[in-house]
Amino acid sequence: MKPVFWKLSMGGTDFKHIFEVLEWLRQGLVLVHKDTKSQGIKRDSQGKLFVASDRIGDYFYLCNGNKGPSVILLGQFTGPANPLSSKGDGWAEREFRWIKTSILANKYEGEDKWWSPKHNSTFTVVPEKELGMFESSILYPYFGVKLADFRIEV
Repeated sequence: MKPVFWKLSMGGTDFKHIFEVLEWLRQGLVLVHKDTKSQGIKRDSQGKLFVASDRIGDYFYLCNGNKGPSVILLGQFTGPANPLSSKGDGWAEREFRWIKTSILANKYEGEDKWWSPKHNSTFTVVPEKELGMFESSILYPYFGVKLADFRIEV
């Protein structure tokens, strides 16, 4: 089974500033609100996708909107979602393993895809057909890793 990569954003008005995001990360948690809407015509909401049980083992990169630094870390989900976050009503949290910290502090200037920091989305999968673009615009520049490091050939 091929690894799956997600964009996860903890930005916008839900988190006052990067320091609030860092406090959640210090606790080993990432969060998404359960009512986060779906993207385009997709049936499942971003909140529902985040809490799905088959996310364990999936990879994600975390961004904070497209403010500098727009890409923060590369992680892997290690457990099920907890729908009762201490952040408050409607927030779900997930434990994760921190794999790498971003090596760039600048804004993302690449193409605007649903899975890019430039796009206003919270939890979006990187489509398999776009993994090569993901590697060249996110994985390699921000983390210095390639898909081959995950045993993926494109």
